[in-house]
Amino acid sequence: MTNFISIITPIYNGQEFLAETIETVLMQTYTNWELLLVDDGSTDNTKNICKTYTDKDDRIKYIYKTNGGQASARNFGIKNANGGWIALLDADDLWNIKKLEKQINALIENPDAS
Repeated sequence: MTNFISIITPIYNGQEFLAETIETVLMQTYTNWELLLVDDGSTDNTKNICKTYTDKDDRIKYIYKTNGGQASARNFGIKNANGGWIALLDADDLWNIKKLEKQINALIENPDAS
């Protein structure tokens, strides 16, 4: 299995925290990832914030869908994921910069855990 990670972030009107959340992904020490920003019908500035980051880093992708709820947005992101691993990140959460590195290393060292 590939160690490429698809990070799925469902967003609904997440402008308040979204940039800081994306920044914690960009700071990851493990860099073999894609970030799927799934906009679940936001009516705030979410789209423009996402565009700022998709223009900066081609690992970041913006997907818009009609509002269907967080689970619907998460599942839509998973269907569009390219990674061998899925990591879930809410639009108002922050990650430690070594989160992905530690998780991938733990999975490699403990193959039965996957």
